[in-house]
Amino acid sequence: MRRRLLIAGLLAATAASLAGCDLINGIIDSITGGSGGGPGGTPGIVGSVVSGRMEFHLAAFVTKSEGYSEPGTVGTVFRSSSGSYDPTTKTFTATWNSGDFSNTFFEARLNATEEYIEYFTARQTQANVWGAWTYVHEIRGSNVLYSHTDGTSRYFVVDGADAHVIIDQFVYKAWSNALGSAQSPVEWVSIPAALTGATGDIITIRLDS
Repeated sequence: MRRRLLIAGLLAATAASLAGCDLINGIIDSITGGSGGGPGGTPGIVGSVVSGRMEFHLAAFVTKSEGYSEPGTVGTVFRSSSGSYDPTTKTFTATWNSGDFSNTFFEARLNATEEYIEYFTARQTQANVWGAWTYVHEIRGSNVLYSHTDGTSRYFVVDGADAHVIIDQFVYKAWSNALGSAQSPVEWVSIPAALTGATGDIITIRLDS
């Protein structure tokens, strides 16, 4: 009888322990967005991609129209309210040409398991910034690792002083209605080699479902 009670007690304790683990996992999943929700996890599939966003801030030597270069930071945000996703190639593409935005394009191609972005490219021209300025940004690179999900959006992030090494094309131009032009900007960056790297550098790509 005692042996049976001991065995029954062990089985009950094991079941309670497993239930406790499931409860804890459930709480964690509810906070992080489920499987792969935490930083460094596996992104999985949270639904077809319907829009995307990319933001970067990178240290660079910026050339001035006066004929010299100085350290600075180049950054912008690319936003698409819609786009198209090819589940076969796992590629999202979008444009948002309207209002002050022209020559826009964004593409992000995931790897087969959607654990990182194999390739990305983005460009846009934005006019009438502060009522007078026009900015051109173009960027292209590869291998941006998955970071986390909030349940409907997946974030792919690379940051730190080495973030710029994944960039193989980079263009920045700025001019105003009174100063410069597209052909002769007030300031510019035209090659990835001008990116210098800083601890605050960051590139973030967000894919929304």
